[in-house]
Amino acid sequence: MWLPAFAHLLLCLGVGLATGTLGLTVIFAVTAFPLAALVQWKLPGHIVNGFIKAALFMGLSIVLIEQSGGMIEAHFSIFIMLAVLILYSDWRVIAFGGLVIAVHHALFTWLQYGGHVHLYQSVGSHGEKASLIASLLMHAGAVVAQVVVLGFLARELRHMVDDSLTVCEFAETASEGRLDMSLSSAQLTRPAIASISNMQQKLTGTLGAAREAAKQVNALGDGLFKAHDSVRSQARHNTAQVERVSAAATELAATTRESAEKTSQTRQLATEAELAAKSGGAKAASLRDAMQLLEENARNIASLLGEIDNITFQTNLLTLNASVEAARAGEHDRGFAVVASEVRTLAQRTSETAGRIRERVQQTETGVRSGVQQTQDVDQTMQQVMKTFQEVASRLAEIDHATSQQHLGIEDLDASVGEMQSSIQRSAHSLEDAHRLAEHLAQVATSLMASINEFTFHEDSIPSTTAKHDRPTLPAPSAASLNAPSPVT
Repeated sequence: MWLPAFAHLLLCLGVGLATGTLGLTVIFAVTAFPLAALVQWKLPGHIVNGFIKAALFMGLSIVLIEQSGGMIEAHFSIFIMLAVLILYSDWRVIAFGGLVIAVHHALFTWLQYGGHVHLYQSVGSHGEKASLIASLLMHAGAVVAQVVVLGFLARELRHMVDDSLTVCEFAETASEGRLDMSLSSAQLTRPAIASISNMQQKLTGTLGAAREAAKQVNALGDGLFKAHDSVRSQARHNTAQVERVSAAATELAATTRESAEKTSQTRQLATEAELAAKSGGAKAASLRDAMQLLEENARNIASLLGEIDNITFQTNLLTLNASVEAARAGEHDRGFAVVASEVRTLAQRTSETAGRIRERVQQTETGVRSGVQQTQDVDQTMQQVMKTFQEVASRLAEIDHATSQQHLGIEDLDASVGEMQSSIQRSAHSLEDAHRLAEHLAQVATSLMASINEFTFHEDSIPSTTAKHDRPTLPAPSAASLNAPSPVT
């Protein structure tokens, strides 16, 4: 406020030099300016400081009017300086300035009527009373109108300044993370403060919802982290199990391959044994035929021995007849009797030998018959053995085929287990990535919670997800709106 005051003082000094009234300006400046500076120093921001500034401005206008001899242009400085007082944003300061100039005009109108001063240029020093009163009323009406208009503008400007200060205070508190600034119901009637309140409410609701969401995200992040940790442990366990299954499948594949080879070898041995059994059966059949032929020959020998017995019997009869005839012949045929006796002895020996041969042949026939029976039994056994070997060979062929199929199936299982192992490894890598992402999500949620918790706001102003966003009732005006008027430069 000192800048317009000094500008006005310079104007008065210039007019004083031109009109020879410089002393009046100096006297006023030496008296009024130190007083205004002292009040501002002692009472900064007080309403008295505004009153002193208003009186100083009006005093400068009075000096200028007096220096110019009441020129109408000098009266314009009153309206200019009253307009400058609007910067105080307080109608009382403007009204006090109007009161000062009103008292001055009333007093100086009376003094002009007495011929002591010259306030109105259009009226003489000893003007008529009616003209002076008319001039006073015109000037008073203009000043009153100016004061009313400027007072209204100052009041509105005060509201705007208060609103600006409130907005600044809200911005400062919001920058510090505090959104719990209280606003009065009177303040909420003004658009700017209502917008700030609406923004505060929406921002509080948004931050509250963000805090709840951050809590949920934090909880979900923790749960996801734990779940991924459990799944990762299970995946590691599954990987170990699959590795063991893979090793077992590989070992089983090798075992089945070896079993298939041994089964094939056994089948070949069974085939060879079947051929050997067939050969043995053929030889047993040949032996059976030979034993049957031997039995038949033994029967033939027995038949021949029977003929020998007949011959021996007939020989004995002949020797007996010869002995009888020799006995009849007497001494002359004694030699014949000896021969007949020897022949009979030979026949007896032959009969005995034939008996022994018959016994041997009977024994041989019995043995041959037993051998033939055993050969038949052996032949039947060999036939059963051949059937058994054929069945064994058939079963071994089936086992060989089944073992081969089993080996192929186990190889497919081994390949499938290998693919499963690769898939589990890829899944393990994916789980590791997901685990890191879950850990990062938990860290981000924690950081978000920490950032949101830096803000302070009314818990009851957080709207629920189903409630409407009604304007909250805020108590108590802020201290900024009650501060003493101060100039806005």
